[in-house]
Amino acid sequence: MKKAKHFSAVVAIVLSMALLLAGCKSSNKPSGVAQAASGGKDPSEVLVLSVGGDEIYLNEVNYYALSLLSGMSVPEGTDMSQYYSESYPTMDDAFKAQLLVQMRQSKILYLKAQEEGITLTEEEQKEMEGLIDEFIASYDRDKMEKFGIDREVLTDIYTQIGMIRKLEQTVTEEIEVENQSYGTFENLVFLKVKLDESGNALLDEEGNYVYLSEEEQAEQKALAEEALARVQAGEDVETLIEEYDLTATSGTMHATTDSMKTTYQLEDGEVSEVMESDFGYTIVKITKLEDDEYTEMVNEYNSSSVIQEAIKEQESVWFDAFPVTDEDVVGDVWEAFTFQDFL
Repeated sequence: MKKAKHFSAVVAIVLSMALLLAGCKSSNKPSGVAQAASGGKDPSEVLVLSVGGDEIYLNEVNYYALSLLSGMSVPEGTDMSQYYSESYPTMDDAFKAQLLVQMRQSKILYLKAQEEGITLTEEEQKEMEGLIDEFIASYDRDKMEKFGIDREVLTDIYTQIGMIRKLEQTVTEEIEVENQSYGTFENLVFLKVKLDESGNALLDEEGNYVYLSEEEQAEQKALAEEALARVQAGEDVETLIEEYDLTATSGTMHATTDSMKTTYQLEDGEVSEVMESDFGYTIVKITKLEDDEYTEMVNEYNSSSVIQEAIKEQESVWFDAFPVTDEDVVGDVWEAFTFQDFL
C-alpha cells in the first residue's frame, strides 16, 4: 500500500484563483463609475453577508465574483440579463446563486480551519505574499480601485485559501490507495454483430445481439485470419486497422497487467491467435505488459479521485452542520449586486 499524493479539491473559487494570477485584460469600459452595490461607498465598508459571525464585505465579494467569472471564462460584454432557466430567470441570478454558495462554503471551511488551530508557516506566508505581488502587478489598477481590491483584502483571502488547503490535507493524511500495474495492447476486432447508426451493437427486443448472416460471419473470420498473418509478418497494427476499416472497434487498449497475463498469456511483442467471442473475431498484440507511463498516470488519477471524494464527503458534513440563513445577507446590497458591473 502506497500513501497517495495529495491533490487539493478546493472549492471552485480557490481553483479559479490560478486563472486570475495569470493576469486579466483591461476592460475598455470606464472604470471610474461606482459599483451598483456600493451605493457610492468604499467597497471595504459595505457589508454584504455574515457567516458564523465572520463578516464579508463588498471588496471580498468582488474578488470572488471576478474569480468566478474568470473560472467560467465569461467574455467581456456578456449580457447577464439574458434568460438562464426557470429557477434562475437570468444569467445574473444563476451566477449570484453560485457565488453565494461558494462564498459561504469557503468561509465555513476557513472557520473550520481556525477551529482546528490551523495557521500558515513563515514559508507559506512568504509564498502567499509572492502570489499577491503577482496579482497586483498583473491586474488592472483602476479596476482594483473601483472594486476595493487592495493588498489588505488579498492578504485575508489568500490566507483563508492557504488555511483551507491545509485543512483538506488533514482529511487526506491517512488515506492510502492501492496502486496497480497497467499494460498496453493493440487489438483488431472483426465483428459478427450488426451495428446501429451510432456504431453501437444492435440488439433485438430481448436484448440479444443481432448477428450478421452465417456467410458474412465466415467472411469476417477469413479477414481476421488474413490480418493475423500480416501482423505476424510484422505489419503495423494501426495501418491494418485503417485498411480494414476497424477504427470503430479496434485500436490501442489498456488493462491491468494481471488481467492481461491471465486473459492472453502473452509476453511483450507477442500476438494472439484469432479469438472468437459473441461479439466477433479478435487479434491482440501485446505492446507492454507493464506500461510505466500509463501506470503512473492512472494511479495518480485514481489517487486523486479517492482523495477528492473523501474531501467532498467530509466537507459536506461540515456544510450540513453549519447554520446558514437568508437573514445573514444584507438584502438591499445583495439585490443591487450584479455581475454586469464586471463585464
